[in-house]
Amino acid sequence: KEAEDSNEDRAGRDSETEHEPHCNLTHASERSQKLFNIAKELLHTEEAYVKRLNLLDQVFCTKLTEAGINQEVITGIFSNISSIYCFHHQFLLPELQMRITQEWNTNPRIGDILQKLAPFMKMYGEYVKNFDRAMDLVNTWTQRSTQFKSVVQNIQKQDVCGNLTLQHHMLEPVQRIPRYELLLKDYLKKLPNDALDRKDTEKALDLISTAANHSNAAIRKMEKMHKLLEVYERLDGEEDIVNPANELIKEGHIKKMSAKNGTAQDRYLYLFNNMLLYCVPKLRLMGQKLSVRERIDITGLEVQENVKLNLPFTFTITGKQRSLELQARTAEEKEDWIQVITATIEKHKQNSETFNKAFNSSLSRDEEHTPDSPVKSPLILVDSDGGVHERVSGHTCRDKEKETCKGCNDSFHFTKRKHHCKNCGAAICGKCSKVAESKNTRMCRPCYEALLGPEGPPDGTTEPKKKALSVMRDSWVLCSHLLVQEKGKSWTKTWAAITKSEPLVLYLHTNSQDTRAARMIPLPGYEVSTSLSPSEKSEGKHVFKLSHSQHSLLFSAQDSELMAKWVELLSLATKGEVSDTSDNPTEPQKNQ
Repeated sequence: KEAEDSNEDRAGRDSETEHEPHCNLTHASERSQKLFNIAKELLHTEEAYVKRLNLLDQVFCTKLTEAGINQEVITGIFSNISSIYCFHHQFLLPELQMRITQEWNTNPRIGDILQKLAPFMKMYGEYVKNFDRAMDLVNTWTQRSTQFKSVVQNIQKQDVCGNLTLQHHMLEPVQRIPRYELLLKDYLKKLPNDALDRKDTEKALDLISTAANHSNAAIRKMEKMHKLLEVYERLDGEEDIVNPANELIKEGHIKKMSAKNGTAQDRYLYLFNNMLLYCVPKLRLMGQKLSVRERIDITGLEVQENVKLNLPFTFTITGKQRSLELQARTAEEKEDWIQVITATIEKHKQNSETFNKAFNSSLSRDEEHTPDSPVKSPLILVDSDGGVHERVSGHTCRDKEKETCKGCNDSFHFTKRKHHCKNCGAAICGKCSKVAESKNTRMCRPCYEALLGPEGPPDGTTEPKKKALSVMRDSWVLCSHLLVQEKGKSWTKTWAAITKSEPLVLYLHTNSQDTRAARMIPLPGYEVSTSLSPSEKSEGKHVFKLSHSQHSLLFSAQDSELMAKWVELLSLATKGEVSDTSDNPTEPQKNQ
């Protein structure tokens, strides 16, 4: 019996010892399964995303091109969507499919792929920056061009669109980068500290998070515009509130106390950063529509708490246009309205004071240059060539400011923004203005040419640019003058450069002194070729072509050696590879 008991004890200990590694194995397999599930989700969402990119690039973009819509408009709407599509379709998706569907059992990781390809996400920067302008162009051309509207609507009716608009699909590239960030964070949480994939995943997350910050800002801006559109529709278009300068702060139901009989009436308030809309419900047949009874400016607005035993939770707002006695439903709601309105008034005052200080400072600087001139007289300025022109004072400009552009006489609206000439104060649109040195000095064309000449600033003002150029030169991988030609256009001389910080982007400058590129071309998805058609060969010597499905450019180098350098470097960049031989960049030659 003792022997039997001893054998049973030994068997029990052995089973306990065998059970511990089994638990560890179970825990490890659960973790591995969770990591695999995240990888599968990444793959499935990537496949769906590539289909959406195909819809934008190969359907919307192609059909609008075939319909004869202006190429500049199409480029303005879709930006570099072709490069983004080629990157995901030809690089990222195939690698994810190979790894997750065929290699996962022997190599269960995704961080190495994303870390290698994450630098490509920089190309999203151009798309995100252009997003607001793209939305404006879609709205403008939908209203003005029946052909554009017809093509877009016909595509939107197709099953592939899923009953969604062009604008909705255009938002997907902006939303995709934050999606990568969320999936990688979840993947990293479940990844063991000693996992081989951890270091690569952390690097990939760091690179993608930087790109996601820009996308998140664009998403917030888009959500803000969508909210304004919702309010605009609910007001049945009575108030033109869809403006980037407007910000909705608070909205809600409120009671308005009648001055005649003291009864409470249902009303609705919209508080913006610059105005308060006092609305009344429309007839029930109109659904949830509202009608604006009064638009009260924030400037001069006051809010005061009422203390009336027979009327609890009341407060009064007094503005330039009207005074209202309002009643909230609870003490908390009343306190919230008072606090939010007070904070909005204070913020508006601060912004106005900042603007007035800057404006008065600008006027005082002008008066220092013309001490003998009366305040109301126009200022006489002499440009570098001796030409004389008048500058109207800031007060006169504000009094005479019109709602039409000085250059083209078109009215300003949501898609045609109003700017002011920094010299004469005239109201102008973007097309009828020019920017000198920086975006803070926008002028109308007559003032720009009178002050700076048709070609821009005189030679004496280029020293800062030369200094900046000498700093930039150390960061170039390759740079030189090239002749460039687009289809149907003549050859133009340009300064082409690829930098060490962005080796997958080709920058085209107007000349070698410009620190800001006139054009940026993300290279992934393009093809480089020296095999040209007879018509292309006849265009010049040492010619090579950079092209993709929607666009092509011809370049002409000074000699065969320079052409070989460009073809080699561009060929690597279009495949997502970076050149290692970048220590001796090609310098600009003095005789060019």
